[in-house]
Amino acid sequence: MITEEIIKEIISNSEKDYAKWVAPILQVTEGGYGENDKLYGVRTPILRKIAKKYYNISTNDLEVLLHDDYHEVRMLALMILIHKYKTEKYKKENYVKIYLNNADYINNWDLVDVSAPNIVGDYVYTNRDKLDILYDLSNKNHIWKQRIAIVSTQYLIKKRFYEPTIKLSEKYLNHPHHLIHKAVGWMLRELGKQDIKELYSFLDKYANKMPRVMLRYAIERLPEVERKFYLGVK
Repeated sequence: MITEEIIKEIISNSEKDYAKWVAPILQVTEGGYGENDKLYGVRTPILRKIAKKYYNISTNDLEVLLHDDYHEVRMLALMILIHKYKTEKYKKENYVKIYLNNADYINNWDLVDVSAPNIVGDYVYTNRDKLDILYDLSNKNHIWKQRIAIVSTQYLIKKRFYEPTIKLSEKYLNHPHHLIHKAVGWMLRELGKQDIKELYSFLDKYANKMPRVMLRYAIERLPEVERKFYLGVK
Protein backbone atom coordinates (compact mmCIF):
# COMPACT_ATOMS: atom_id res chain seq x y z
CA MET A 1 0.00 0.00 0.00
CA ILE A 2 1.13 3.53 -0.77
CA THR A 3 0.59 4.65 2.83
CA GLU A 4 2.95 1.94 4.07
CA GLU A 5 5.53 3.03 1.49
CA ILE A 6 5.30 6.63 2.69
CA ILE A 7 5.61 5.68 6.34
CA LYS A 8 8.64 3.50 5.61
CA GLU A 9 10.31 6.45 3.89
CA ILE A 10 9.54 8.68 6.85
CA ILE A 11 10.98 6.12 9.26
CA SER A 12 14.12 5.77 7.14
CA ASN A 13 14.78 9.50 7.74
CA SER A 14 14.17 9.42 11.48
CA GLU A 15 16.68 10.75 14.01
CA LYS A 16 16.35 9.69 17.64
CA ASP A 17 18.31 12.69 18.90
CA TYR A 18 16.10 15.07 16.94
CA ALA A 19 12.98 13.39 18.32
CA LYS A 20 14.31 13.94 21.86
CA TRP A 21 15.11 17.58 21.06
CA VAL A 22 11.72 18.41 19.54
CA ALA A 23 9.59 16.50 22.08
CA PRO A 24 9.54 19.27 24.72
CA ILE A 25 8.89 21.93 22.07
CA LEU A 26 5.74 20.06 21.01
CA GLN A 27 5.14 18.96 24.61
CA VAL A 28 5.14 15.31 23.61
CA THR A 29 6.00 14.66 27.23
CA GLU A 30 4.18 13.41 30.29
CA GLY A 31 1.58 15.97 31.28
CA GLY A 32 2.11 18.04 28.11
CA TYR A 33 -0.63 18.96 25.67
CA GLY A 34 0.97 16.56 23.18
CA GLU A 35 1.44 13.79 25.74
CA ASN A 36 -0.25 11.06 23.71
CA ASP A 37 1.52 11.88 20.46
CA LYS A 38 4.46 9.95 19.02
CA LEU A 39 7.55 11.17 17.20
CA TYR A 40 9.90 9.58 14.69
CA GLY A 41 12.22 12.58 14.68
CA VAL A 42 12.09 13.73 11.06
CA ARG A 43 12.96 17.30 10.13
CA THR A 44 10.43 19.47 8.31
CA PRO A 45 12.48 20.05 5.10
CA ILE A 46 12.78 16.28 4.68
CA LEU A 47 9.04 15.83 5.21
CA ARG A 48 8.41 18.42 2.49
CA LYS A 49 10.63 16.49 0.07
CA ILE A 50 8.83 13.24 0.80
CA ALA A 51 5.41 14.91 0.52
CA LYS A 52 6.31 16.26 -2.90
CA LYS A 53 6.85 12.71 -4.17
CA TYR A 54 3.34 11.69 -3.14
CA TYR A 55 1.18 14.69 -4.04
CA ASN A 56 -1.04 12.46 -6.21
CA ILE A 57 -2.17 10.00 -3.54
CA SER A 58 -5.90 9.44 -3.19
CA THR A 59 -7.98 11.23 -0.59
CA ASN A 60 -8.65 7.88 1.10
CA ASP A 61 -4.92 7.32 1.54
CA LEU A 62 -4.53 10.91 2.67
CA GLU A 63 -7.06 10.39 5.44
CA VAL A 64 -5.29 7.20 6.53
CA LEU A 65 -2.14 9.26 6.98
CA LEU A 66 -4.05 11.99 8.84
CA HIS A 67 -5.20 9.38 11.35
CA ASP A 68 -1.72 8.01 12.00
CA ASP A 69 -0.37 7.88 15.55
CA TYR A 70 2.88 9.60 14.56
CA HIS A 71 3.16 13.35 14.41
CA GLU A 72 5.35 13.50 11.30
CA VAL A 73 2.96 11.32 9.30
CA ARG A 74 0.09 13.69 10.04
CA MET A 75 2.29 16.68 9.18
CA LEU A 76 3.20 15.13 5.84
CA ALA A 77 -0.49 14.45 5.15
CA LEU A 78 -1.27 18.11 5.79
CA MET A 79 1.50 19.18 3.42
CA ILE A 80 -0.08 17.04 0.71
CA LEU A 81 -3.56 18.34 1.53
CA ILE A 82 -2.35 21.95 1.25
CA HIS A 83 -0.87 21.19 -2.17
CA LYS A 84 -4.07 19.53 -3.36
CA TYR A 85 -6.16 22.43 -2.10
CA LYS A 86 -3.99 24.99 -3.87
CA THR A 87 -3.63 23.16 -7.18
CA GLU A 88 -6.93 21.33 -7.70
CA LYS A 89 -9.10 24.43 -7.78
CA TYR A 90 -12.40 22.73 -8.54
CA LYS A 91 -12.06 20.44 -5.52
CA LYS A 92 -11.33 23.08 -2.89
CA GLU A 93 -14.61 22.61 -1.06
CA ASN A 94 -13.97 18.87 -0.85
CA TYR A 95 -10.51 19.41 0.63
CA VAL A 96 -11.86 21.87 3.18
CA LYS A 97 -14.40 19.24 4.25
CA ILE A 98 -11.63 16.66 4.62
CA TYR A 99 -9.65 19.12 6.72
CA LEU A 100 -12.55 19.98 9.02
CA ASN A 101 -13.76 16.39 9.30
CA ASN A 102 -10.28 15.39 10.47
CA ALA A 103 -9.62 18.37 12.72
CA ASP A 104 -9.38 16.09 15.76
CA TYR A 105 -6.11 14.82 14.32
CA ILE A 106 -4.67 18.30 13.67
CA ASN A 107 -3.72 18.33 17.29
CA ASN A 108 -0.61 20.37 17.94
CA TRP A 109 0.34 23.97 17.31
CA ASP A 110 2.69 23.28 14.40
CA LEU A 111 0.09 21.16 12.58
CA VAL A 112 -2.46 23.94 12.99
CA ASP A 113 -0.14 26.79 12.09
CA VAL A 114 1.15 25.29 8.85
CA SER A 115 -2.28 24.34 7.56
CA ALA A 116 -5.07 26.57 8.88
CA PRO A 117 -4.26 29.80 6.96
CA ASN A 118 -3.50 27.92 3.74
CA ILE A 119 -6.75 25.97 3.70
CA VAL A 120 -9.44 27.39 5.98
CA GLY A 121 -8.21 30.97 5.78
CA ASP A 122 -8.03 30.96 2.00
CA TYR A 123 -11.43 29.29 1.70
CA VAL A 124 -13.41 31.63 3.95
CA TYR A 125 -11.77 34.69 2.40
CA THR A 126 -12.89 33.59 -1.05
CA ASN A 127 -16.29 32.43 0.22
CA ARG A 128 -17.45 35.10 2.65
CA ASP A 129 -20.73 33.28 3.20
CA LYS A 130 -18.65 30.54 4.88
CA LEU A 131 -17.15 32.73 7.61
CA ASP A 132 -19.27 30.88 10.15
CA ILE A 133 -16.76 28.04 9.80
CA LEU A 134 -14.38 30.14 11.92
CA TYR A 135 -16.96 30.99 14.54
CA ASP A 136 -18.24 27.40 14.72
CA LEU A 137 -14.67 26.18 15.31
CA SER A 138 -14.18 28.81 18.00
CA ASN A 139 -17.25 27.49 19.83
CA LYS A 140 -15.89 23.96 20.06
CA ASN A 141 -14.58 22.77 23.42
CA HIS A 142 -11.36 21.76 21.68
CA ILE A 143 -8.22 23.86 21.93
CA TRP A 144 -6.87 22.93 18.51
CA LYS A 145 -10.13 23.73 16.71
CA GLN A 146 -10.20 27.03 18.56
CA ARG A 147 -6.62 27.68 17.46
CA ILE A 148 -7.49 26.76 13.86
CA ALA A 149 -10.16 29.47 13.98
CA ILE A 150 -7.86 32.32 15.01
CA VAL A 151 -4.75 31.23 13.09
CA SER A 152 -6.81 30.87 9.90
CA THR A 153 -7.31 34.62 10.02
CA GLN A 154 -3.64 35.14 9.21
CA TYR A 155 -4.61 34.71 5.55
CA LEU A 156 -7.42 37.25 5.94
CA ILE A 157 -5.10 39.76 7.57
CA LYS A 158 -2.74 39.58 4.61
CA LYS A 159 -5.74 40.40 2.42
CA ARG A 160 -6.56 43.36 4.72
CA PHE A 161 -9.80 41.81 5.95
CA TYR A 162 -9.61 42.24 9.71
CA GLU A 163 -13.09 41.74 11.13
CA PRO A 164 -12.80 37.99 11.94
CA THR A 165 -9.44 38.50 13.67
CA ILE A 166 -10.87 41.25 15.85
CA LYS A 167 -14.04 39.33 16.70
CA LEU A 168 -12.17 36.18 17.66
CA SER A 169 -9.55 38.12 19.60
CA GLU A 170 -12.33 39.72 21.61
CA LYS A 171 -13.94 36.35 22.17
CA TYR A 172 -10.70 34.77 23.39
CA LEU A 173 -9.79 37.50 25.90
CA ASN A 174 -10.89 35.24 28.74
CA HIS A 175 -9.73 31.97 27.26
CA PRO A 176 -7.95 29.82 29.87
CA HIS A 177 -5.14 28.38 27.73
CA HIS A 178 -1.84 30.10 26.99
CA LEU A 179 -1.64 28.56 23.48
CA ILE A 180 -4.73 30.54 22.52
CA HIS A 181 -3.32 33.66 24.17
CA LYS A 182 -0.13 33.29 22.10
CA ALA A 183 -2.09 32.69 18.89
CA VAL A 184 -4.26 35.77 19.44
CA GLY A 185 -1.24 37.93 20.27
CA TRP A 186 0.50 36.65 17.15
CA MET A 187 -2.49 37.50 14.93
CA LEU A 188 -2.79 40.95 16.48
CA ARG A 189 0.90 41.51 15.78
CA GLU A 190 0.28 40.48 12.17
CA LEU A 191 -2.66 42.88 12.09
CA GLY A 192 -0.35 45.67 13.22
CA LYS A 193 2.01 44.95 10.34
CA GLN A 194 -0.80 45.64 7.91
CA ASP A 195 -2.66 48.40 9.73
CA ILE A 196 -1.11 49.83 12.88
CA LYS A 197 -4.19 51.94 13.59
CA GLU A 198 -6.30 48.79 13.89
CA LEU A 199 -3.85 47.35 16.40
CA TYR A 200 -3.77 50.55 18.45
CA SER A 201 -7.57 50.64 18.43
CA PHE A 202 -7.72 47.11 19.82
CA LEU A 203 -5.03 47.76 22.42
CA ASP A 204 -6.61 51.01 23.59
CA LYS A 205 -9.85 49.15 24.17
CA TYR A 206 -8.62 45.86 25.61
CA ALA A 207 -4.99 46.10 26.81
CA ASN A 208 -6.10 46.12 30.45
CA LYS A 209 -8.13 42.93 29.87
CA MET A 210 -5.66 40.95 27.78
CA PRO A 211 -3.74 38.05 29.32
CA ARG A 212 -0.11 39.08 29.77
CA VAL A 213 1.33 36.71 27.16
CA MET A 214 -1.30 37.78 24.61
CA LEU A 215 -0.43 41.42 25.20
CA ARG A 216 3.32 40.81 24.97
CA TYR A 217 2.98 39.00 21.65
CA ALA A 218 0.70 41.71 20.28
CA ILE A 219 3.01 44.63 21.13
CA GLU A 220 6.29 42.91 20.29
CA ARG A 221 7.02 45.13 17.26
CA LEU A 222 5.92 48.42 18.78
CA PRO A 223 8.48 51.05 19.85
CA GLU A 224 9.81 50.51 23.37
CA VAL A 225 7.99 53.53 24.79
CA GLU A 226 4.65 52.23 23.54
CA ARG A 227 5.36 48.69 24.74
CA LYS A 228 6.03 50.04 28.23
CA PHE A 229 2.87 52.12 28.08
CA TYR A 230 0.61 49.19 27.25
CA LEU A 231 2.34 46.91 29.75
CA GLY A 232 1.80 49.63 32.33
CA VAL A 233 -1.88 49.78 31.48
CA LYS A 234 -2.04 46.07 32.15
